[in-house]
Amino acid sequence: MRSRFSLLLLLLSTQLCFPQRSGNLSGHVREERTNVPVESVALEVLSSGTRAAAPVMSGMDGEFQFPYLKDGDYYIVASKGGYDTVTIPVSILAGSAAPVLINLPRHDAKAPSGAGDSVSARELSIPDKARAWFEKGKQLLYEKSEPEKSITEFRRAIDQFPTYYEAYLQIGIAHYRLAKYVEAENDLLKSIELSAGKYPDPLFLLAQMFNDQQRFVYAEPLARHAIAAGDASWHGPFELARALVGLKRGAEAEASALQAKELKPDNPQVYLVLANVHIQQQKFALVVRDFDDYLKLAPDAPGSDQIRERRDRMRKALQHETPRSDTPKPQ
Repeated sequence: MRSRFSLLLLLLSTQLCFPQRSGNLSGHVREERTNVPVESVALEVLSSGTRAAAPVMSGMDGEFQFPYLKDGDYYIVASKGGYDTVTIPVSILAGSAAPVLINLPRHDAKAPSGAGDSVSARELSIPDKARAWFEKGKQLLYEKSEPEKSITEFRRAIDQFPTYYEAYLQIGIAHYRLAKYVEAENDLLKSIELSAGKYPDPLFLLAQMFNDQQRFVYAEPLARHAIAAGDASWHGPFELARALVGLKRGAEAEASALQAKELKPDNPQVYLVLANVHIQQQKFALVVRDFDDYLKLAPDAPGSDQIRERRDRMRKALQHETPRSDTPKPQ
């Protein structure tokens, strides 16, 4: 029995990889008022009121992609804690669609007490010239897809307003797009420093980056700090769970993953985190259940066939488990 599951663990590996998104329906999510990218937005694509593909989450700079869809009319529903849910119509013709831009309004009723006043005061303190350079940088980064040129404009904004931590965040995103990960890390750290850790966006982004790089010991405190900074979405517990799985702290990881699941039960990636936790704990029946839950939400996602194969292999092993020799026999 033990050797059977040792083999399964080798086949599964210690940490499951998250499927990469791909498709022909893509776009970006931004905050409506500030035009800042919004990561970890839950997105669903619907046709005639039913899901047309597995749900996805927006990435580090707000990007998202769905698996390939047939020609037709669809609706994309975007939701995240602290924001109003947005539904927009899209059409796919001849196998493709124009990139989709989703502007997500903040839901002020969920903002922490006093947050609106502090934001307004900060906005008033930013010089007009710095704001103009900042807006030009965002236009280059998001509308024209010219990250290298956008960095120049963001730096001009910082020259006018040295504590412009939002600009450092944008430079970090630009460097990330350019695959300059060391530079991106330094920019996000600078944004955290200048905001005194009260601006959650760079905390979440850096925690995600460190988890993606398997630098879990650095991701953990950032995820905890981001939660403490006031974001009540599922993303904080999710990144914290990923870090704790990497650190092999199963009980803590399970608690954080279950919290993320409670906040966003239709996020398929949460169930992969739980599967990783239960693999470490050798709770193989729970691993099978986690895979089942994942595949119900994302049956056709890239990588789902591999997950399905692993689940079936583990289920078969469980079915052939032989009773231990010291198990009392019925009289």
